[in-house]
Amino acid sequence: MILDALLQGLVATFSGPVLGGIALGVLLGIFFGAVPGLTATLGIALLLPFIYGLAPATAFAIMLSLVSTVHTSNTFPAFFFNVPGSPSASATILDGYPMAKKGEAAKGLTASFLASAIGGVVGAAVLFVCLPLLQPLVLLFASPERFMLVVVGLVMISFLSGGQPTRGLLSAALGLWLGTIGFDPQLGIPRYTLGQDYLLEGLSLVPLVMGLFALPEVVDLALRGQIAEKTAMRVSAGFATGAKETFRHWLLVLQSSVIGVIVGAIPGLGGTAAAFYAYGAAVRGAKEDEREGFGKGDIRGVIAPESANNASAGGELIPTLAFGVPGGATSAMLLAAFLILGVTPGPPMLNEHLWISFSMVFTLVLSNLLATALCLCMTRRAARIAWIRGSLLIPVIMLFVLFGAYAAYPEPGTLVFTLLFGILGYVMMRAGWTRVPLLLGFILGPLSENFLFISIASFGLGFLLRPITLLLVLAIAGILAYGFLRGQRK
Repeated sequence: MILDALLQGLVATFSGPVLGGIALGVLLGIFFGAVPGLTATLGIALLLPFIYGLAPATAFAIMLSLVSTVHTSNTFPAFFFNVPGSPSASATILDGYPMAKKGEAAKGLTASFLASAIGGVVGAAVLFVCLPLLQPLVLLFASPERFMLVVVGLVMISFLSGGQPTRGLLSAALGLWLGTIGFDPQLGIPRYTLGQDYLLEGLSLVPLVMGLFALPEVVDLALRGQIAEKTAMRVSAGFATGAKETFRHWLLVLQSSVIGVIVGAIPGLGGTAAAFYAYGAAVRGAKEDEREGFGKGDIRGVIAPESANNASAGGELIPTLAFGVPGGATSAMLLAAFLILGVTPGPPMLNEHLWISFSMVFTLVLSNLLATALCLCMTRRAARIAWIRGSLLIPVIMLFVLFGAYAAYPEPGTLVFTLLFGILGYVMMRAGWTRVPLLLGFILGPLSENFLFISIASFGLGFLLRPITLLLVLAIAGILAYGFLRGQRK
């Protein structure tokens, strides 16, 4: 039965309609990833009305190719504008933008694209081999374990904050508070809305990212004149170097890919969290004297998150296909596609629809390889952006920033809050406070609140004594102790 389903999925994938769907999805994914504010979730949402009547394999080929390509192409704005093309590239800006400022955009982009391809293939391979085997593991992670995983992610910001973990934690606390604005999900009452209807649904992620990261860099770019500092390095010189660096750090690529698959397979976390986990693991795995390079243009800070966020696409499909539980926002949109196409997620995907599951695996592999090839072809020309005069770039960046923010939530208040976050981001940048923990706290805060409420309602405070939860508590204590001791030594 499995062999028949495998062959049927392989034949379906290499049919004309599915290959055409992969090509279309990759082209759409490059656009949605390269334009800040346009996410894979938005892309799938826009595609849903057009998949009626399509064969399931063709429809999923378009959507999965779009998702995997967005995880690759969203690196372009992360390098050149210090703003992620989509949230999954949030960790890439930590070292990607500093590399572009040093004139190493081609090197960094090449490494990120190759790492993305490897991560995507690894994620698809794990999905192919371990889908039936990972069912018991996914079931082990109930709300208590998911809550503690989120807390681990928040604590790891001490390693994303250089030598000042206290500032990192305070920045994350601000992000947590911003994430509570809007209706209380348990009590249904508004919190911190100041009587504004705009805030009832909470703050949108895209205006926060655009304001916090992009607008301060527009001001900095206006003062500096251009993205890259004066350097004798040729634009094309980084291609071979970037490829060499990727394969030199092959263990980091594999480690980050595995992290991406595992985090993606845990419902509710997704590719953005996977990228930050992989980045934190890369920092912890570096030698003591090498850690200061992270955040200043270390290529490992690009390789790790890019491997993880692409691998997470395969990981997110594990709970989606096995249990009908989405691993993240994009897989939640895919569940809507399942309903439209009349395909039931869950156990049927491992039985009568197993061939569709195999077709989805093959689609992930092909789309990652095609997306990487196209992005590599664009790298050398795209890298020249770093040498364009700031007076020409600033209007374009501002257009994308304000358009992307407004498109995410078309209300006048969106532009106001984008500018307010821009002021906050600039003040933090000038004061030496890292902005990434704030973003991470904002993303993971609502998840932690929901998981905590469910955990206490189900188990009381005894949820802290569950075996996996207890291990994660000890891990958090160790991370905190190490971070503060390291800060004291400095």
